[in-house]
Amino acid sequence: MTFDEVVDLLTLISARDNRTVARSTALAWQEDVGDLEFTDAREAMRLHFRESTAWLTAAHVRQQVKALREQRLANSDIATTATDPADEAVYRQARKNITRQI
Repeated sequence: MTFDEVVDLLTLISARDNRTVARSTALAWQEDVGDLEFTDAREAMRLHFRESTAWLTAAHVRQQVKALREQRLANSDIATTATDPADEAVYRQARKNITRQI
């Protein structure tokens, strides 16, 4: 996620729980969730507010994104590879490519 996307995410969160979002807040969240895709983080935030009354933290977002990714992998028909698992380097690269697609 870019810094601007983190700010957008925090703006959406703030609209729901009225938190104050300062530059320092966005910088901290960038450190905590900046490696996630914005669309995944936004969906995680949306699901959190639909299911919980707890104050949303970066850890909640990360946990929900992990669950979303696992669900996509479980439901994906491209989550298998035709490469030989015995060739570990080739197999790992094939799995990385598949994961990126999902």
